[in-house]
Amino acid sequence: MSSQKTGSREEKRAKLKVISDQLGEYTQEGELYEKLADNRVFCYSCGHRCRIANGLAGVCKVRFNQEGKLYVPWGYVAGLQCDPIEKKPFFHAMPGTDALSFGMLGCDLHCDYCFSGETIVITDKGAKTFQELFSTTEKFSQAPNVEIAYPETLKAVSQSGKPQKIQAIFKHHYKGELVKITPYYLPTLSCTPDHRVYATNNLNESPSLIKAGELTLEHYLTIPRNYEFSSQEVLNVGEILGKHQITYRVSWDLSLEEREAIMVATLSGETSRQIGAKLGKDPSYIRHVRSKINRGVGQDIKTASFTIEDEKIRFPNEHKPGIPIVLPIDTNLAKLLGYYCAEGCITTNKDRPNSYAINFSFSPKETELANEVIQLLEKCFGVKGQLVKRTTTIGIVAGKSSLGLLFKALVGEKAEFKSVPKPILNAPKPIVKAFLNAYVEGDGHKYANGKVSATTISKELAYGVAWLALKLGYLPSIYYKVFEQPHHMIEGRIVNRAPQYTVVWYEETKVVRKLIETENCYLIPLKDISLQEFEGDVYNMEVEEEHNYLAGFFLVSNCQNWITSQVLRDPNAVAPARVISPEQMLDIGERENVSTITSTYNEPLITSEWAVSIFKQAKARGFLTSYVSNGNGTPEVLDYLRPWVDLYKVDLKSFRDKHYRELGGLLSNVLETIKGLKARGFWLEIVTLVIPEFNDSPEELKEMAEFLVSVDPFIPWHLTAFHSDYKMTDRDNTNVATLLKAAEVGRKVGLKYVYIGNAPGRVGGWENTWCYNCNELLIERYAYHIKQIRLKAGSCPKCQTEIPGRWSSPRFKLDYQVDNNHGWIRRL
Repeated sequence: MSSQKTGSREEKRAKLKVISDQLGEYTQEGELYEKLADNRVFCYSCGHRCRIANGLAGVCKVRFNQEGKLYVPWGYVAGLQCDPIEKKPFFHAMPGTDALSFGMLGCDLHCDYCFSGETIVITDKGAKTFQELFSTTEKFSQAPNVEIAYPETLKAVSQSGKPQKIQAIFKHHYKGELVKITPYYLPTLSCTPDHRVYATNNLNESPSLIKAGELTLEHYLTIPRNYEFSSQEVLNVGEILGKHQITYRVSWDLSLEEREAIMVATLSGETSRQIGAKLGKDPSYIRHVRSKINRGVGQDIKTASFTIEDEKIRFPNEHKPGIPIVLPIDTNLAKLLGYYCAEGCITTNKDRPNSYAINFSFSPKETELANEVIQLLEKCFGVKGQLVKRTTTIGIVAGKSSLGLLFKALVGEKAEFKSVPKPILNAPKPIVKAFLNAYVEGDGHKYANGKVSATTISKELAYGVAWLALKLGYLPSIYYKVFEQPHHMIEGRIVNRAPQYTVVWYEETKVVRKLIETENCYLIPLKDISLQEFEGDVYNMEVEEEHNYLAGFFLVSNCQNWITSQVLRDPNAVAPARVISPEQMLDIGERENVSTITSTYNEPLITSEWAVSIFKQAKARGFLTSYVSNGNGTPEVLDYLRPWVDLYKVDLKSFRDKHYRELGGLLSNVLETIKGLKARGFWLEIVTLVIPEFNDSPEELKEMAEFLVSVDPFIPWHLTAFHSDYKMTDRDNTNVATLLKAAEVGRKVGLKYVYIGNAPGRVGGWENTWCYNCNELLIERYAYHIKQIRLKAGSCPKCQTEIPGRWSSPRFKLDYQVDNNHGWIRRL
């Protein structure tokens, strides 16, 4: 039998196929590039126009250079579904029909920003470094330039104060400059210049995302103020200690040699009576010994877990009674854990390695605390603690293995490895307060001016204590001290002096501090900003729903759209890539009776060669074809697509170059792409997601509309409502009044077709298509559902004005019948 542990991290790593191998399998040489000197290539599939060295990938991570040839995705899809063409949204193309949409991997609006590995992240399991979070996750995948870990249950604290699921943690090698941000009160943060943090340099404005490389000493970093507390829970001791086993010595009346002799004599044919007569033992005892040996339990040592008696658990050779298998997480338990974090440790006897004892150590003046610990041990666990007087301290010792193992699992064995117990991190507010007060009482100090301080040599414990103070409404400070002389003498003994972390907070506001308090956050000024050269691993992660987290308590942005923007997906983590041929995809389209084949999420421009190979056959079968894109194109790629693409949707995210640069793109590229699409004869529709305090000002919306009118007043413009439960929750939902005003702006500057989306039934007629000449109702909609079509041969039935759009295809002739089932999304 193999000695390798089944299901180990190593075995999983061996079974996983490295993404670069998968990309190699599902690629072929591209067409949208030029060869350069030194085996470099110039890719012009998107506006980044990457010049890629041999062995590396472009910004999109899926177009890569191998020996001077550019290889591109081919022969697979990352997602495939049928949905209404109105969802794309195309309102002037084949209304009431479905589109078959296929998605690929990769994105050209990049999120290449990360933190150094020692950066602390606040999670539901405590304050953990990125390195620790990544290394303790078992499910993972690899790709060119990046490794991805997929935590199954881990959550990060986000802006709302709620723990949100961590979907993935990324690690990749980085060589370049890091920005060192040194705030007041808290340790330095180090991240790549592009990493976005929530900050402001105007105290009258809410914090917004700013690249670390653009921060100045006039900026304030952001720490949220309001956090969620959990409801009352119980401590399941059996679950915590369930995997722990101890190995102990078994007493025998016979030596090992005598037991071996019994088995040899048995194999020689001797009876139990004969063997017993030789050893002076009863034959029944010989049969008992022989049976135990045959069952594999005839050794001098034995390994076992705990046993349960009367709802209590205890380990072998531990005196009765045990400790409760389940007990409430109340203020008494919180205090006891707080005192242990401050003054406790676990010891073992070298002659009895499975005998664990819990110890507390107090100064001679702290007799009351010592007596309280004795009472708490009795109340919580039914264990009697023994008071021990030493030369310089008084101690409490409780020789109970099950209790010692429990505290070791919850808090840690020794000072440098301690952490705030997870049950306390997620406990109700009174319990958190009881723990923190006990910890300070045991190993801290309260000053007359309201200052509270505590010192520890455990980084994780320091950040955990600071996190609890922050949850309780006190802004903590953390100070790190390394002693110049690492050794010193105490009563004639040389003692090591480990680096110390001191946590400070103020329970009263008598001391004036430099920070600014608002209703929702603390604004922390900066002491220093500097750059340092760095080469090593950097980390980031994606957090569900809110897409932000606390790095060293400061609110920062996460890496969005990781599933399809970064790599082919791990088959054990999320849906795998699906190998498919153009013929198979179009067979599905015919079976589902769709009108259009659409290349969409993430960004179709970077997989254009594959899309064109599909579209060539699609057009031969009578399908329309379309792109749903961010518009970061090039003239070369538009020329390449034009013979094979009918419909093109562009997201015009903003009319401010600053916002596009935050996404890794340029506004000018998008505007040139829009003009280029119209000039080349694509049917074009534009979408703008209207986000409060991002792009919803009347001035910016008017500028967008004026630009579109200058290109073609008949371009449909879709203004869609932002919902805070989608990409981020630091903004309010877009209200209907804002959308109506924006639509009116578009109409006033001359656009003939303006629509409002994501607000079905609440925007009057702005979901419908009207004749621009006589205002006759032509298409009535409710969200993606078509209620009626009154177009006749693509024209207004009242005034016969021709309405711009694509109203028929070889598969759907003019005035086709709308399917009553239209409007449902079907993943395939």
